[in-house]
Amino acid sequence: MNKKFLIPITIILWLIIIFPFCIYGYIKYQLYSLKNDTYTYLIKKYDKEKIQKVETQKLPKGGYAAYVTFKDEPEHTYEYFRVDGKIRQGSNFPYEEDTQKYHYLEYE
Repeated sequence: MNKKFLIPITIILWLIIIFPFCIYGYIKYQLYSLKNDTYTYLIKKYDKEKIQKVETQKLPKGGYAAYVTFKDEPEHTYEYFRVDGKIRQGSNFPYEEDTQKYHYLEYE
């Protein structure tokens, strides 16, 4: 085979192999980073003993979300997002009569 054609084919094959791993790594990093940043944000506001779990997920339309459950409210899950480099709560706000059930609503 001619060396002229071998080099571009080799580069294309490496890109086909490496590119998916790069995308996968980028997504994993974004999820880890959001989880870590959300946890750091929460422990500045609340006692870390109150946090039951922080999970992250890639959203279908793009972006990432962190879902937080507190030990004293295991039936409620709060959403957090990174907006302009800052962690912000994005949960839907409940009806006014239900707000007393939610101890961790953040109003801005």
